[in-house]
Amino acid sequence: MKVEKIDDQIVYTDKDYAFTLTDEKFHRYATLVIRPIHINIVDNKTELTETNLKNKIIQDWFAEENDSVRESNNKKRRKQ
Repeated sequence: MKVEKIDDQIVYTDKDYAFTLTDEKFHRYATLVIRPIHINIVDNKTELTETNLKNKIIQDWFAEENDSVRESNNKKRRKQ
């Protein structure tokens, strides 16, 4: 798994697929929980459908960060 910047776009690559986020500004968001709508599949050499691959990507690349962001967002909401 690797991440590289190509032509001002961050590309995430694994051996069987590559993807980007649908908007580069999402990389700067501190409270965004990454969902399938935020992912753009660039290359899919797996046997997974695009929907299943997006769910796999979220689990493999963003699950831990998503959990932290959800917890932080919920704490902020409870304080209001």
